[in-house]
Amino acid sequence: MSSAMQSGPLDPNWCVYIAPIRALLTAAEHRGHDPLVLAGSAGISKDVLSSPESRIPVKQYFQLIEQVVGLIDDNDIGLKTGRISFLTGLNLQLYMATICHSFRDYLNLMPSMLKLWGDIGEVKIAADGEFIRLEWRPLTQEHNDTRYLSDSVLASSAAIVDSLCIAPVPVRKACFTYGLPDDTAELTAVFGGALSFSQPISCLYFDRASLDYPLVQQDYSKRRDGPRSFSQLFDGRDPSDSFWPRLRQSIVRCLPRGGVKVSVVASDLHMSARTLQRRLQSQQTSFDAEVRAARLELAKRYLSSGKLSITEISFLLGYSGPGVFSAAFRKWMGHSPSAFQADQTNGAK
Repeated sequence: MSSAMQSGPLDPNWCVYIAPIRALLTAAEHRGHDPLVLAGSAGISKDVLSSPESRIPVKQYFQLIEQVVGLIDDNDIGLKTGRISFLTGLNLQLYMATICHSFRDYLNLMPSMLKLWGDIGEVKIAADGEFIRLEWRPLTQEHNDTRYLSDSVLASSAAIVDSLCIAPVPVRKACFTYGLPDDTAELTAVFGGALSFSQPISCLYFDRASLDYPLVQQDYSKRRDGPRSFSQLFDGRDPSDSFWPRLRQSIVRCLPRGGVKVSVVASDLHMSARTLQRRLQSQQTSFDAEVRAARLELAKRYLSSGKLSITEISFLLGYSGPGVFSAAFRKWMGHSPSAFQADQTNGAK
């Protein structure tokens, strides 16, 4: 996956995961168009749409966008797609709330657009005086002024941010790279009245004080289909020893960052890396073994719940993409995540 904007043609190796494609087709279907016909006209087969691990070239995705935008007489289609993306990704946000305590924690672990959507662009956070600025940065300059992408990403981001905390986190100002539209009613409804157009970057502003707002904590303890508490992740440990649940909680928090370092986890547990390793060795285990065990157990629980996509699970477990996660899962279990999930679903019926 790439992360730097380029001015030339699209990289033929860039690809898009299935989530943004489905969101766009859902918006088109809402306007009375057959999503399979639209997908087929862009060279996207029904089998690709039905597979949670599918990827398509970015060029095909942009062709689909152009087709849908040209077919639907609705300049605000990106805002609608952004809301669909937010609603279909709610379960990921709920799971994130189990490992984050504040809005600041969430931003530190914020799901990467590159990991969840593919090679379209990235969302970045920057401090700006009394505000924090959420920036949309497309990977190509060619699509920097494309309204659909800006609206879709920013509408989804605004909805996510305002859904996380106990206190509301409204957009204070919204900036867009495209020019002033004839009708800004829906933009105002989504982002508020402080709108600026023809700006160098598309971004949203939020109050900096919101960084310390607590997140709404989800209680899954009485839900059969929810993740159990960290102290219950593994059996056979002494329940009176608080070291194990604290260790696992720290590992789970670090996983979405893409790597779990013994030094980071040790610091989180207020001990040195050497002390942590000695503690684990005394129990005939190792740090790498605990990370592998956490990933496997969480993978099985996330898949069994049926509420998260393969791409979302790969993010939560710290993999660079669903393909890498699928390869690791096959090595552990002997079959793919999709097959495991299907078996769990059939077994529950």
